[in-house]
Amino acid sequence: MKKAEQGFSLLELITVMILLGILSVTLFSRLGPVSTAAVQSGRDDIIAALFFAQQTAMMRSSGGNIELQLTTHSVSVTENGQPIRVAADYYPLALPQGVNATPATFVFDKLGRTTANTITLTGSGNTAGTSAVIQVEASGYAYAN
Repeated sequence: MKKAEQGFSLLELITVMILLGILSVTLFSRLGPVSTAAVQSGRDDIIAALFFAQQTAMMRSSGGNIELQLTTHSVSVTENGQPIRVAADYYPLALPQGVNATPATFVFDKLGRTTANTITLTGSGNTAGTSAVIQVEASGYAYAN
């Protein structure tokens, strides 16, 4: 008896390829442009540094000597003017290439409070046209708009 050949027909393979193409176009179009990734990464780095500075100020008994300094291309958290170590690295932390921030300084008291301010990040070069806004409340709470 002759054994039936196994495998997919050409029609089945083409149908699967067309369906995968439609699914990939649909999913990737929802992710947004790649150029926003650097600005979003910079935004997240700054929010994490703000949270770290607030928590460090509340943890120290003296308080008031924890400062976050934001320059155009970096963010730094210092205690008594000295960079604080985070894991294996020290601040300042460089923002992603092509991301510029509005310079600002935040001093945290022992209750984690600081001055209210707005930080704007803008993209340049490959990330031109993208931006992000970080709102810092007087309570020290920071969030992205």
